[in-house]
Amino acid sequence: MHKNTLKIAFLSLFFGLIFSCQTPDTQKAKTYELAPGNEILSLPLNDQTPNISVGLQYFQGEETYLFNANSNTNAIQIYDLGNQSLVKELIFEREGDQGIVLAYFHVQSLDSIFVFPPFGNQFILTDTSGKVKNRIRFDLPDGYATLFVHNSYYVSPPKVMGNELVAKLRADGRISDFTQTQLDTISLAAAINLETGSVRLLPQRFPKDYLSTGQKQLEYSFHQDEDQMTVSFLGDHRIYYYSANSAEATSTEAKSQFLDEVMPSFAKDTDSRGFAEYSSAKSRYESLIFDPFRRVYYRFAFPTVTIENDDQLRALRATPGAFVVMVLDEKGRVLTERKLEGGTYYPSNYFVGEKGLYLSINHPENPKNEEDQFQFELIKLEEK
Repeated sequence: MHKNTLKIAFLSLFFGLIFSCQTPDTQKAKTYELAPGNEILSLPLNDQTPNISVGLQYFQGEETYLFNANSNTNAIQIYDLGNQSLVKELIFEREGDQGIVLAYFHVQSLDSIFVFPPFGNQFILTDTSGKVKNRIRFDLPDGYATLFVHNSYYVSPPKVMGNELVAKLRADGRISDFTQTQLDTISLAAAINLETGSVRLLPQRFPKDYLSTGQKQLEYSFHQDEDQMTVSFLGDHRIYYYSANSAEATSTEAKSQFLDEVMPSFAKDTDSRGFAEYSSAKSRYESLIFDPFRRVYYRFAFPTVTIENDDQLRALRATPGAFVVMVLDEKGRVLTERKLEGGTYYPSNYFVGEKGLYLSINHPENPKNEEDQFQFELIKLEEK
């Protein structure tokens, strides 16, 4: 009996250790959901500010601010999120030594705010005074039309790295004319020397099979950090990871369940009506936004919509319909996703704050839409 008792005790200890030492991979995986709540952030607007923005950026310093581009007044507005009020407006002259036409902006710090025109070979550096501190002029190589650092469309925030500004590029040419061979030579971004204006093309390129099923729009969104560029392409389910200063990429499958299995394409000879339907009503991925508080990515996507006539197509372009917000971990794995039906949220107006993702509810068809306010609903990432 004594030996049997020892044997049973040993076996109990042995199996107890086995089960207690299981790795997280063998345990039940955590599940998440995006949970809209009733928390609304409202910011009052003056009569010259539309409630749908062409560009927003959240900035956290000693206080938390939301920067807004107002193209009507050629100004950047600064809202204090703590007291929910406009605290400053940087109005830029359009011509002269202090002149710049505002299209996009990037807040590196309160002392370093970059302002970009829609086209051209220059941008300015300013601060919260609104005065031009420096004007950086540069020349892009042949094959590139402009920098494309849009604040609300395929968002790819510029990043200062050393004495260079890494910024997204837009290739020059008709979309329907591009071949995969050409794409293989096109850089996604350039590094511009902030002292000399010299331009260095970065080695990251489009996927080798991006046009394997037909012509596609060449839009993409990326997040750049010191060691890695993470990229989402309009017509590709995968997320790509490029090491700094390397053309080699690894990818992770990150398909939305709400999008087509095979991403849509268009024929080279498609007419303007066909292209409009492809670009506005077919499955596509849009901005990839990094959340530094939760260390996840939000990937915006649009499912295919059935269009029966031109009026529906025009309406869809003016008032966006249903869209998807995906949540990916830092390795590109899908944690959760949620389809948001049309008529409530305006999908290009959002920002990430300490509490979560804030989505604009200023959709023209939303009965809660207030013309004289920015209104954002907090969407939280919660563990089930």
